[in-house]
This record gives sequence, structure tokens and C-alpha cells, in this order.
Amino acid sequence: MTALLQSSTTGVGPSRAVAALKRSDQVDSGVTTLSPRASADSLSREGQRRVASPRRILTLAACLALASLPGSLLAATRLHVSPQGNDANAGTAESPLATPQAARDHARRIIARGLTEPVEILFAAGTYQLASTLELRPEDSGTAQFPITWKATPGARVVWSGGRAIPRKWSKGADGVWQVDLQGVGPDAWNFRQLFVEEKRTTRARFPNADAPNPFLYATGGDLDHAIIAPALVKEAWGRARDAQINLVPQWRFFNQWNTVTKVDAKTGRIDFADSERHAKVIPGNWFWIEGVREELDQPGEWFLDRESRRLHYLPLAGVDPNSLAVVAPVLTRLVNARGDVEAGTHVRHVHFDGLEFRHTEFTLGHIEARVHTDTAVMFENTLDCVVRNCHFENIGGYALWLHLDSRRNRFDRNVVRHSGGGGVLLTGARLSYMDDTKIYTPGEAAAKVAPILNEITRNTVEHCGRIRYYGGGVHLDSRPAHMSMEPGNRIAHNYFNDLSRNGVFAFRNQGGSVVEYNHIHNAMQTTIDGACIHFATMNHLNAPNFILNNWLYDIWGYEQKPDGKPIRKLANGIFLDWDTSNTTVRDNWVYNSVGGAIKPIWENQKLVVENNRESDTRIVPPFVDELGPGGRATNGIDLAANRLTGSVVHYTDANHVATTGRWAPQTVTGMWGLFRFNFLVGTAAVPSTATYTLPIPQDGTYQVSLLYKSAQDSASNVPVVIDHADGRAKLTWNMRKGSRHGFSVPVGTYRFKAGGRHTVTLSTAHTDGNVIADAVAFVKVAD
Repeated sequence: MTALLQSSTTGVGPSRAVAALKRSDQVDSGVTTLSPRASADSLSREGQRRVASPRRILTLAACLALASLPGSLLAATRLHVSPQGNDANAGTAESPLATPQAARDHARRIIARGLTEPVEILFAAGTYQLASTLELRPEDSGTAQFPITWKATPGARVVWSGGRAIPRKWSKGADGVWQVDLQGVGPDAWNFRQLFVEEKRTTRARFPNADAPNPFLYATGGDLDHAIIAPALVKEAWGRARDAQINLVPQWRFFNQWNTVTKVDAKTGRIDFADSERHAKVIPGNWFWIEGVREELDQPGEWFLDRESRRLHYLPLAGVDPNSLAVVAPVLTRLVNARGDVEAGTHVRHVHFDGLEFRHTEFTLGHIEARVHTDTAVMFENTLDCVVRNCHFENIGGYALWLHLDSRRNRFDRNVVRHSGGGGVLLTGARLSYMDDTKIYTPGEAAAKVAPILNEITRNTVEHCGRIRYYGGGVHLDSRPAHMSMEPGNRIAHNYFNDLSRNGVFAFRNQGGSVVEYNHIHNAMQTTIDGACIHFATMNHLNAPNFILNNWLYDIWGYEQKPDGKPIRKLANGIFLDWDTSNTTVRDNWVYNSVGGAIKPIWENQKLVVENNRESDTRIVPPFVDELGPGGRATNGIDLAANRLTGSVVHYTDANHVATTGRWAPQTVTGMWGLFRFNFLVGTAAVPSTATYTLPIPQDGTYQVSLLYKSAQDSASNVPVVIDHADGRAKLTWNMRKGSRHGFSVPVGTYRFKAGGRHTVTLSTAHTDGNVIADAVAFVKVAD
């Protein structure tokens, strides 16, 4: 190809060639505009008019332009890495390095001198057992013109493994169980809870057995710290085990948690567990199994690790000698950690991974939120314009990729994720709580203000996932700060998701501005209830428009296990618009074999457009089937960056924009079903007090002003509200006994504001007849 490019004599100049390449890069995903119902007219709903101009495909002219580029323009600095290399080598093809860490250090020195061409770190075929996580920092960044690319040599199969091969020194015991001594193998305090035999995750010794007619135990009672089952089922060996866990689906039945067993009582049937992952109570009917007990090693394919003696026990299939098998146990929980500093405002930029395989990572216990498990093979924290493409993830303990904090314009494209403990891609802000501001994963003032946006997750295959953590799926967009709810979201398109523990796509609190289109999702909701192929629970009436378009969704199971061994199907939708999800267009989706509703909005949804969808109990095939999944090219042409609203939310904790007088007391109340807590300030007429919110108006225009508070009967019905706007001052009396039952926004009026002007909303307690709630004030532009 290089020779072809260098010898080309077409009359296309370099500047035109670069322009053609830029046009082709805008396409990148190879999409053409296919807009059966996506004209500007059909999208004109409450600010949902933002439709991009038709995208281009790579034309013959662009190909000729590419061919005309001089070889020097395509040159790259190349570092070579090989399993047979040495980190003392120069990193050339003839003298390759051995580890990614050494390649990073060489690349870092090149970057420090100033990039004049791209850098490619080429890996020869083979398996690289990483001794530690590859840590990348801002100093490892490339530029838009000169990216840093970690890639497989063309045609080579390159595996980055977080595991260690088990020595083929097995000996057979009298009971038919084989053993191998792990002294001198792996880290000193090695304790793994997964084992891969011939690249298949095998079963840790458990009860009941995985192939039992009913492979679960069922609680008859319990609480946060224990479960109770029929006493006759309890075995004393469970209490003696040093590292036994129960894999439990507790009260709400939409997630699982891993609890370490501390003791058992065979007389009462009580199983106690450690103070970790106590996310919900155990109630009658909850199901689980127990694993990590040597005495339960009774089924071919099961294994057990004795940490004290460092001996691994394994019961192979009949007639199989494990010395003939490739057995790997995980050591690392993460293979790549690319991290900028959110508080310092630094990012890792323009780093690409291309054509690599990531395998054999462990999962961890003690996660602070059941909905958000944070094990991942590749971590992008505070990254800009980074790419993972053409990569393969298999037998990993959690997600393939985790995008965290201020991560923007990253792409996860044409990857395959199979047999993961979690799912495909996780996106999170600093807080992982259900609705309040507890469960802070990343502390800090700057961290609290950011979350991933403008990322593209396209043309991927994710299947057979959620093997460890059930609350996962193809893509999980978790909470972002309320003030970001009007910002653009992320694009999830042309993916194939199959055989998932739970959702295909999930978007949680304050998520807005996302486009979910042309995905093929089926066999979802295999382990829990109350979810969907596409599940939005945005808890916000003022989010930027979301679009769910042209998806094919079917076989959504929603299994609730039962003691008689006959699970029932429950609450498993095609598209679920949960928790007041608003400002969302659902169109041209085809759904069959769901339970509880093919398309299901619940509670106080606002500004929904649900039209031209098809649903059935039996198989239906959309006319756009050839455009679905990784092979499709269609798009509805929605400009992701422009898909936003103008405005923000000012919270009472924002000292830069909120001032109080008098006496306001912090208060916390429990939300629906005890799932979360509301935190806010309360004032009364006993001490006349004010809370003044200054609105940072970004543009001149007319804005809708809303109050956010949880209504209650002990709240005041006559709250004085003063709004200073461009045309003067408005004085209102507001009834806080009424409003959103979930504490979401309630509009109080529209007013004209000027950018840069001092515009305020003031709440007062003077002469009120109950509690005055100072929580948040929102403003969103509705007209110029």
C-alpha cells in the first residue's frame, strides 16, 4: 500500500487530499443518511429539531486523494514489542521491547521532544502477560494530527492477559480431584475467584450445583446482614470456609450482590455475611447460591482454591487429564488505566488502541453501589478524543471499557466483547448513588461537575455478558450532575447486543441529549426483573432531547426465580421510560416478545414523542433490518453536539450562586421505597429567612424557570417567590404542598433574561404556614 501511495501520480494536491481525509474522518463509522422519518419536520418537537446535514461516504475522489499523499505524510515513528523481546532493547523491528510499560516509557521520551509524526506501538503476535496495569497519563498523549496508537502488527493475533498460566503439574487425588501447587506462581497474596480452562470460565465449587434442576437456594427471611433458609439445607462447612460468598438477588430483584459468609447456624438456618455490599434487605423468595467451599467440589468442571496452602483443586470431566489443558487464573483487575487529573484540568488525549485482545481480568468485592460495578479491562478517566477500535475483549471480570468523569469525544468502535463479568461500556460521573449525593466514587469539587459526553459507541458486538454482575449490559450511562442534564449526550448506534444479564442500553439520572439508533438487541433481562432492552430512567423533566430510533428489540425475558424451579417472567420491556423520563422521542422501533409492555412510560413523563413503533408477541422483522448492527450504515442525521438545551440547574450547595439569610437547616428525607434520600434546606416563619439563587444566564432570551423540591403536607402553601428578570420583578406565592412527587422540576413561569445581567430567584419564609424547601432552581431557554 505504501508503494502504491508513493508511486501515485494523480493530480490531487496534498491540501485537497487532507481535506478529503477530513471528510472521510467525519464519516468514520461509514454511515450514510437514511431518513425515512427523520426530516426536520418530523423531529420538530420541543427543541428536538437539531438534525445534521447528510453525512458523506468515502468517495472515489477521497480514495484518489489518499493515494496521492506523499509517503512522508503517512510516515510514523514505530516502536516494536514482541514476546521474545527485551526491555533493554531499542524498540526497533530487529531489536524489539518486551512489555507495554517499556514501550510507554520510550514513547513518552519521543512525545517530550515534540511530536512531528504519529507514533505507532506495534505488537508482534503472541500473548503478553501483564505484570501490572499499563498506566497512561497526560504526558502519554498524542495530538489530533499525531496520535499515539497501540496496535497489533497487521495480521497478528495479540493478547494482553491479566492472568497467569497454571503450571501443568497436576496430580490426581484418591477422590478423583486433581491438585496443583501454586507456590512461586503469581503474586504472594493471590486469591482469585475465576478460573479459565481452555478459554472458558469454569465453575467455582458451589451449592446448589449449576446444573441442578433448581440451581438456587431461596430465603425464607433475613435482613441486610443475613439470610435465613430451611435449616436442613445449611452445612457447617459453609461457615468454616475462609472465602465463601453468596451470589444474592435481594429485595428489589433488579441487581445482585456478592456477600462474604462469616458464619452459619445449622439449627436456625441463618447465614451471616460481612459488612460489604449490603445494598438491600434479604426478604422471603430472594434467590442465591453459595460458592468457594471445598466440600462442595463435587461436579465435573468445578474448582476450589485453598489460599492457605496455595493449592488449586479441580475436578475435570471424566477421562480428561488437566495437564493437557490450558488453564489461566486472573491476577489483574485492570489492564489499561488512562487517567487525566480532573482537579488539575488535565486529560489524556488522542491515544488509540487498535486490533488488540484483552483477556483474563479479575472481579472485586465491596462495590459501593449495586447498580454500578466498577471493574473494567480498560479505564478512560478524563480522556479526550481517545479510541478503542477493532479490539476483542473476552473472559474479563467486569466491563470492557469504563469512561469516567470529563471524558469527551472518545470512540469505542467495531469491538467484540464476549463472556464479560459485567458488560460492554460503562460511563459515570463522580457520584454513584441512586438519586442523592452519597456514594461518592471520586471526591473533589471539579469531579462533582463533570461526566462523559459526546462519546460514540458504534458497530460493536457484546454478547454472553453479565456473568458476575447482573446489573450490566451493552452500554450503561449512569448518573451525571443535574446542571449537565441539558448538555449533549452520547451516541450508541449500529451495535449488536445478545444474551445479556440485564439491559441492552441503560441511561440513568440526568442523562439527556443521547441518540440510540439502529441497534439489534435481543435475549436481554436473563437474570433479573424490572428493566428493558433500552431502559431510560433519567429522573429529570429538563434534560436535553433523547432519541431512541430504528432499533430491533426482542426476547426480553425478565426472569424471577421461584422455589418450584419454574421461573416467571416479569417487568421486561422493549423500551422502558422509567422515573419520569422526559423530552424523549421513541420512533420506528420494532419490538416483540416482551413482558409488561413493549414501550412503557411510567409516572410523570413530560414531552414524549412515541410514534410509528411496531410491537408483537411473535417474530416481526423491520424493513430496515439490513441497516442494523455493525454492518449497517444508516443514520437519522442527528447532530450530537448540537443536541442540547440552553440553561442549567442551580443547587443550594453552589456557594458561587446561592446566598442565604436567616436560618436554614439541612434536612434529609427518604425517597420512594427507601431507595434513596433527598437532601435540602428547610426554613420556617419562626425566623424570617431568604435563599437567593443567582442565575448564570448564557444567552439573551425567554426562559422557563422551575423549582425543584419534594412536596409534602407539612410544607408551606404560601411561599413568597421573587424573580428578578430583564423586564422587572415578578412576585409569586407558591404552594409547596403540591408539585412533583419525586422532587423533580415544577415550572413557575417564563421570563426574559439577558446574558451577563444579574437575575435572581429568591425564596422567603416570611409569614409562611409551613416548611419552605430550598433545593434547586432550574432555567431553560424556550425562545429567543
